[in-house]
Parts: sequence; structure tokens; C-alpha cells
Amino acid sequence: MRKKSKWMSLLIAAAMLISMVMAGCGSTTTAPQNAQGKDGLPDLKGKKLVVYVTFHESEGKRLLELFKQKTGCDYSFIRLPAGEAVTRVIAEKGAAKADIVLGGPADAHETLKDAGLLEKYDSKTAKDIPSYYKSSEGYWNGLYVGPLSIIVNKDRFEKEFKSKGIAVPKTFEDLLNPAFKGEIIMPDPATSGTAYTLLASLSQTIGQEKAIEYMKNLRQNVAQFTSSGFTPAQKVGTGEYLIGINFIHDQLLVKKSGFNVESNVPNNAGWEIGAVSIVKGGPNTDAGKAFMDFVLGKEAGQLHSDLTMRISTRSDVDVPYGAKKVEEMPINKDYSFDKANKEKKTLLEKWKAVIN
Repeated sequence: MRKKSKWMSLLIAAAMLISMVMAGCGSTTTAPQNAQGKDGLPDLKGKKLVVYVTFHESEGKRLLELFKQKTGCDYSFIRLPAGEAVTRVIAEKGAAKADIVLGGPADAHETLKDAGLLEKYDSKTAKDIPSYYKSSEGYWNGLYVGPLSIIVNKDRFEKEFKSKGIAVPKTFEDLLNPAFKGEIIMPDPATSGTAYTLLASLSQTIGQEKAIEYMKNLRQNVAQFTSSGFTPAQKVGTGEYLIGINFIHDQLLVKKSGFNVESNVPNNAGWEIGAVSIVKGGPNTDAGKAFMDFVLGKEAGQLHSDLTMRISTRSDVDVPYGAKKVEEMPINKDYSFDKANKEKKTLLEKWKAVIN
């Protein structure tokens, strides 16, 4: 089954790209022609913005293209998992190569803030973001929120598991069922902010030692750990794997592309605030500040939500079809991003000991 479905990874990627393009084409968020310097943004012709993007390339490009239409600012970007983006910015300390880190969980941005690598900025559009979705000190702002979720390929489950009396996994404990050995795919906490959110949230719910013990047991059923947080949803969609763990917006995007999957947010699930921040000492800080003003606005927020199925931090942006408001989901509302950041080194050291 797995060999037969590998080629479909290309199909799902193509289907999702078409879906994103169609979402953008049908949206009212596309900027009008000759919109440079409008909507309160400066004319930045001749300037170039450099961005590290932690979500899908096509999504980042659409936002940057809209920014370019409005300001005339050229851009370049590199797509990196959140953990790798943090490592890169730290390695470039004193000679920053990027102006913006776009996406990734808030604890990743907190790591950069604690290292003195972020520019404090009070964006004029940040006033529309609730205080609990942004840095109290002005170092980062939340773009979107998303809970962890379990994704299941319904076609495979109906065909291979339902007749055995096995229930669809809806809790983290359900994933330890020996029947799922070799059928689970998830990201690696060492490289993926998505997976670290799982590890940190378990630690805050059941304690560090029990969380590591759980991950050790879960590892017995996991066939593949990926560097990227999105890949599990993609490969479950194609049927290469039965079950995956990642953020629900990635799963809804796969479902939107026509794949028969089911998503369940477990009780007390961890969640992320997908954030944006300005790198201190970047090559064009003025352009970075203008981009921050732009990307936190309603138009950019609606475009991003339409493209990605993410839930915006802005209340005036529509909730994606098939999603729920965050307050309606059974997440751990006491999940602390600050604690997740402070425990990161210890938890990852313990996780690496499990893997090795």
C-alpha cells in the first residue's frame, strides 16, 4: 500500500497548489493594480526584503507578492522548518541575513527574543490583535492559531482496521495501540516546531518524565519522523501512512484538496500561535517594519486564511470552512508558551536520548 501511494505525494502537492491559487483568485484580498504606497504603507521601490518563511513556499510568496504590489518592495525568501529558522538566525548573530521570520510557533520567536536577536516594534496594526496572541514586550505578533490534531486516512481505516473492531484514534493514548505499529507518521521535535509543541504540551499536562515516557512508547508505533510539520498530513492524505500528528490547519488543507481524511483534536491538546517577528540588525529593517504593518492587517489576514485554512488572530477574518473557533476546541487553554520556551533545551535533550 505504501509503495503504491508514494507517487501520490506529487499529486497532493499539485492539488494543494491549485487549491491555493484558486482561493487567492477568488478572494477579494487581491491588491488592485498600481497599489504601490497605498493603504498607509510606504513606497519602497529599490528596497529588498529578506524573509525566512516557516510555512509553505506558495503561501509565503502570495503574501510577499501582495506586499510588493502595495509598496514596490522586492523580496527574496527561504523556506525553513521553524527549528532550522531559529538555528539559522542564531548562527547569523552580528551579521543578520534576514529581516523577517514569518511563521513558526511563538516559543521559537521567544527563543530569538531571549537571545537578543529580535527588533522591538509597536506595529500600528498590532492593536487589532488580542494581547494574549502577541508578545507583551512588542517583539513578535501572532498571525494565526492552531491546535494539534490527529489525522486518519478514512479509506484505509475502513478497509483495514474497522472490521477488526479498532476505533479511530481520538486521544494521544489511543495512538499507543499496538495495532498502529508502523502506521504513524509525525514530525521530529528536534527540528519541527509542530512536534515540539506536542512534547511541551504533554510536559505541561502530565509532567516532564511522563511526557518523555509517553514519547518513548509512541516511538514504537512511529514509522517515520519528518523534519517538517506539514509532511505527516500530506502522506496520510495519500494513504502512505494511516495516522499522522500535526496542526489541524495542515490537515484541513489536505482535506480541502479532495483527500478522504478525518481530524480529531484530543482533549488538552497543545496549540500554537503562529507568529511573525523582525530580525535585529537585518539588511532592511524599515522594509521589515512595513511588512509587519502589512501582514498583521485584515487584508493579508484574510488572504492567508483563505490560502492555508489557518485561524486568524484577528476577529474580523472569517474562520476557514470546516474549522472551529479556538475557544470551541478542547485545547489546553493553560498551555504556556513562555514555559515551553524555557523548558526547550531540557526537553529536547531528553528527547534526543530517546531517539539515540
